[in-house]
Amino acid sequence: MRYLLFGLFLLFASILRGQSTPMVFRVSAPEVRQLPSGAQWMVSLHDAAGNLIKQFPFSAKSLNQDLAIPAQKFGSYTASFYLDLNANNSLDKGLFGQPLEPYAFSNQARNMFSRPSLESQRFEFNGQPITVKLEYHFGGE
Repeated sequence: MRYLLFGLFLLFASILRGQSTPMVFRVSAPEVRQLPSGAQWMVSLHDAAGNLIKQFPFSAKSLNQDLAIPAQKFGSYTASFYLDLNANNSLDKGLFGQPLEPYAFSNQARNMFSRPSLESQRFEFNGQPITVKLEYHFGGE
């Protein structure tokens, strides 16, 4: 009987470790006054080491929207986001390389002159929705 219970425990633990579920991001862009038609949310999902897994575009229907990407295994990830206001499939940048459209990194990591460190972006996905607030680089439109 003990061996049966121990076997069931090991089976349950292995199922939980390999579990996957859709990853939901609750994105918002409070600094945007009006959502242009054709705008889209862009989500780039990376593994814990920062390697790109896949980029996901979503039609922007609202300035507050839930974005669900296909099932992912529980574990450590990083992600980057931007709101493509002119639907050119690119994060527009200014003369000095600063983003001109609202953007964010996971964990709301920010750095004024370069991409934030992976450590500051890393998050643990456990099946719960992840809240992300996209902002302009220098604030405001």
